[in-house]
Amino acid sequence: MSFRLLHDRIAVLADEVSDTTESGLIVTESAQSPLRYGTVANAGLGHRSEHTGESVSLDVKEGDRVFFHRSSGQPLEIENVEYVILSNSEIIGIEIAQ
Repeated sequence: MSFRLLHDRIAVLADEVSDTTESGLIVTESAQSPLRYGTVANAGLGHRSEHTGESVSLDVKEGDRVFFHRSSGQPLEIENVEYVILSNSEIIGIEIAQ
């Protein structure tokens, strides 16, 4: 199934968060990083500015590596693929390739 997101919504394939270390120790949720990382899989076309009415494009595009707060977004599973649906404002940053 293909899908298109509306307005400023972004679908991210989030990286797996391991709850154990390489040596097998269990890491509690409170000890894990508050940030998650992932790759933009799909993005809406943007939204209209409340002030000017002009179209405002998104800050990210498909394929960008982004990071966001662990508690942000809504999970959505489509055809056994787990996405996190975020709004543009929930994206904290974009990874810059060196």
